[in-house]
Amino acid sequence: MTQQESQATSSSAAPEVIGEFPCTQTQLRFWILDQLQPGNPALNVSVRWEIRGSFKASTIEAAFRKIIQRHEILRTRFVEREGNPYQQVLDAVDFKLSVIDLRSMPPEQREQRILSIGEETASAPFDLTRGGLFRVALLMVENNRAFLLITAHHTCFDGSSIRVMGRELGEIASAMEAGRAPVLPDLSLQYGDFALWQHEYLSSYGFETEQSFWTETLAGAPYFEVPSDHPRPAIRTTSGNIISVAKSVEFGERIEAAARDHKVSLFAYGVAVLSTVLHRLTGADDILLGTQIAGREQSDLEPMIGVFINNLVLRLPVRPNVSFEDHLKTATKVVSAAVDHHRMPFNKLVEVINPARDPSRTPLISVNFNLSKAFMEDRHYGDFELISAASQSPGVVYDIGFGMVGRPSGWRMSIEYNTDLFDPSTIEHILQLWQDVYEQALSAPFEPLSPDSIGEQTPASATPSIVDSSAVPLSGSHATAPVDAIPPGPENMAALSSADRMRLVGEIWAKVLDVEKVGPEGDFFSLGGHSLLALRMLSAVRERYGVKPDLALLFRHSTLRSFTEAVMGPAEAEVRAQAKTAAPAWERNSYKQGTGRCAIYTINHPFLYYHLANRLSDDISVYNVNMFGAAEAEMAAEVTLEDIAASAIRAMDIRPDAGPVGIIGLCVNGSVALEVARQLRQSGVTVAFTAAIDSWEPGYFRTLPWLNKRLWIAERRIKRLAYFVRKLLSGRMRPTTFLKEFRVTRWLLGMFSPDRAKASAEEKTNSRITEFLVRSARNFKAQPVGDFLIFRSEASPVRARKLLFGWNVDVAGKSSVIDLEGWHEDSLTVGGMRRLASVIEERFAHGKH
Repeated sequence: MTQQESQATSSSAAPEVIGEFPCTQTQLRFWILDQLQPGNPALNVSVRWEIRGSFKASTIEAAFRKIIQRHEILRTRFVEREGNPYQQVLDAVDFKLSVIDLRSMPPEQREQRILSIGEETASAPFDLTRGGLFRVALLMVENNRAFLLITAHHTCFDGSSIRVMGRELGEIASAMEAGRAPVLPDLSLQYGDFALWQHEYLSSYGFETEQSFWTETLAGAPYFEVPSDHPRPAIRTTSGNIISVAKSVEFGERIEAAARDHKVSLFAYGVAVLSTVLHRLTGADDILLGTQIAGREQSDLEPMIGVFINNLVLRLPVRPNVSFEDHLKTATKVVSAAVDHHRMPFNKLVEVINPARDPSRTPLISVNFNLSKAFMEDRHYGDFELISAASQSPGVVYDIGFGMVGRPSGWRMSIEYNTDLFDPSTIEHILQLWQDVYEQALSAPFEPLSPDSIGEQTPASATPSIVDSSAVPLSGSHATAPVDAIPPGPENMAALSSADRMRLVGEIWAKVLDVEKVGPEGDFFSLGGHSLLALRMLSAVRERYGVKPDLALLFRHSTLRSFTEAVMGPAEAEVRAQAKTAAPAWERNSYKQGTGRCAIYTINHPFLYYHLANRLSDDISVYNVNMFGAAEAEMAAEVTLEDIAASAIRAMDIRPDAGPVGIIGLCVNGSVALEVARQLRQSGVTVAFTAAIDSWEPGYFRTLPWLNKRLWIAERRIKRLAYFVRKLLSGRMRPTTFLKEFRVTRWLLGMFSPDRAKASAEEKTNSRITEFLVRSARNFKAQPVGDFLIFRSEASPVRARKLLFGWNVDVAGKSSVIDLEGWHEDSLTVGGMRRLASVIEERFAHGKH
């Protein structure tokens, strides 16, 4: 059976625009997210209602048409002019109810069919340039029973809109059947009126007060996240699923009684519980949570459909030795303060705090929490009843979203999660821990937050749970110059030199950012840029030069130099120069543009070094160069390590007059770091130090007697097994991940679960790059490079300290080996990364004296 097209479409006559308004800040945020990923299903709001009793499909359709006429937001589309979005209200849209008849389907197949149709309708994309970002399907399952599947885009709909729509649908449909006029509240305002009010508010004194509060509250805030089971993709994905548990009515009565006894809201009680859960999962004592507030404190807004919600950031300190009751007091103060300052639009908050942009993460928050009674009341309307039902996830915005919904039948605890990051078993464990902590809070509120009685298991990952992220303040406001003031560019940009192309693109940046000039290493976001200014800049670049960069590209290449190269490609002369070497091309990622002249360049392992940027002080820039984009054919060639290092240096693009730099490499990448440092010094760049982690001199093991080699290998295997067994037993590693660490157990896992035994894309790429570099480094002879820092993880024997990892005295100099916690790549997680950052800070500080 083919589902009928239900998104509102233009009628035969072109719709008439009857009003145009600025976008609200929440609409602007969702519009920007749609620009990042057009048709993003995570921006859809999916609702499912059950209808029981006597009803007609034609009456339901007519009732929805009446609702659309009452609320202008349901007849709205979005247009863009010079990178700025506007909402336009149309006089009418052609709404059509999709009716799907499942009554002839066997009951045992019907439920699965309902779920599949629900998934399809919830995830189907919207085109924001078309009016009527709203569709409905009616699934007839019995003569007197059906399901309504409603999907709306978040730019025009929020959770409270569900309640408004449900009441109006029931009242209008029942009135039509009874032949009477529906009794509905008058709408004194439309959504466009709210948009105009907010536009004025942002220039008021009240907004300045909100800004001061949030700047102070989030100063030096970490980026909190739960360690994932799988490597984080370079670009954020929206693949999601929901795991839920239905709690008894008695559970609801207990939590409501506990909240009353402590004189706090159910939400504040839930925040205290969840922050305890997250502390136990990660060990972090500074927890950041996101949540949404309805934003309808004015009575005139209550009967309106539209998006009024705003994101709040809750920053919760957690002290493990205090009781839950004491922690609840802290959580209540945090929640109250945030609610008192809820008018700061999240989009503006991101502009003010201006965190480091990362296309693989949402800004400021990765974990979200909501607790509320069901938006839709179960209620009789005439001859039929509307009943709320659990909806499906069209896609996820956050890594993990915790939700509690209260219904007459009891509370439901749900976790919506990104399936590209987490396994279902991990989320099931977290869901159980959440319930356990609730039980402890209810039965023993005076016990410490971290008792030994509850075992926690943190997902194994190279991603640490918390990142010390120093905020970069936004300096001044930006009255953007009209892009028409930017002169058109030449037709053949490739024929120009890199400097000329950067100059032309830099003119656009300067106009948009309202600064006098932007240098090659100027970072768009550090200069005060934000997502809206970025879209204006991208629009101007598209207009002048005919290229089509997007926001995701700017997040990856945020400096003028890297952005210009990514958009325009290398200059023709540079292409000819690069063709002289067969070494694979490298790409550079900018992790942080510091305020000072010092810079760190890390070699390969891009997903490990990201958090180093946030461990270092604000004046140090952090970059990564890697070969993750190199084709397999490029790595099949015989290339010297010297040529590989030269290719990496081209990607680094360091000016001779740049400030001091540090080069860091893990394992064989330590050899690459040494050769990179040598060539940089030779070209006049100041290299403050070179750091190698677990990096042996390439030819050292070939000089050892055969028996010594075998003994070393056996010793390493035993220590490796012991390390990962300890990690497994302590709950820091999942059993599946443990089995994948060893050849025999991986083979056994593959026999029973082939999919789980497969290496991830990142693991395969790392392995391919390592093999290529080991082969290329066989005949490499390192030369002195000045200050050489040697780090040892638990993967290397203690005697490596005395042996200086086989490096001769000319290269090693007066180096002493510095120990890091963890086994090889594990040494670049929380503890090891902290130690590495401390040493780097000391070396740069030493070089200044």
